Amino acid sequence: MKRSTRKNIVGITLGVLIVGGSIGSLAHAHEPSSHNTPPPAQGQMDSAHANVQMSSEEIAKHLSEMFNVSETEVKQAIDAKKDLFDVGQAAMFAKISGKSFNDVMAMRDSGKTWEQIGDALNIMEDDVQRELDKIEIMHITMRGDVDEKTANVLYEEGYAPRDIDAAGIIAKASGKDVREVLERKTMKNSWKDVAKAFGVDPALVKPERPDGPPAPHPSTKE
Repeated sequence: MKRSTRKNIVGITLGVLIVGGSIGSLAHAHEPSSHNTPPPAQGQMDSAHANVQMSSEEIAKHLSEMFNVSETEVKQAIDAKKDLFDVGQAAMFAKISGKSFNDVMAMRDSGKTWEQIGDALNIMEDDVQRELDKIEIMHITMRGDVDEKTANVLYEEGYAPRDIDAAGIIAKASGKDVREVLERKTMKNSWKDVAKAFGVDPALVKPERPDGPPAPHPSTKE
């Protein structure tokens, strides 16, 4: 089944959590325990500067490369102690809309909500979801469970990042090909069931995040 997208801005705040959280998780992407590390809660994002062990230069460079925005503008916002939750969202909206990072950040500073800013910039939820998916794919490839080329090919074929991630974990642990693992996922089983079928500890497969966008099921193509 292909990933589902909706042509509206409803539910966009679900994605905002992942954008903010991705900054913090980047610092831990290479750690072996990252499969079991829970994402930051929404309340924690309000104090993101205290939780992220990265310099303003590193974060600015990361966001500049990911969203093609001005590294200088991003660093200035971080140095001004603007919430990373907003900094990450502004960078993503700037990329999607073609506006500068400072232009989008100014809209946020004026008191507009991110839903209002999205509406003003004519940003649709599927635009946001695709950017979030790219972040998820980046994290998967950084951990080394699936190589970058394979992950991107599978994504373009319609597989959700969540399913590529789970299949990659199981494939790496079992020594199997990731496509072979993906083919074992159906509407009638879970990724933990698939892990057991390949002799892999099901605890390695991350549970669905309650505060993130729901992953479409099943993972197989139409």
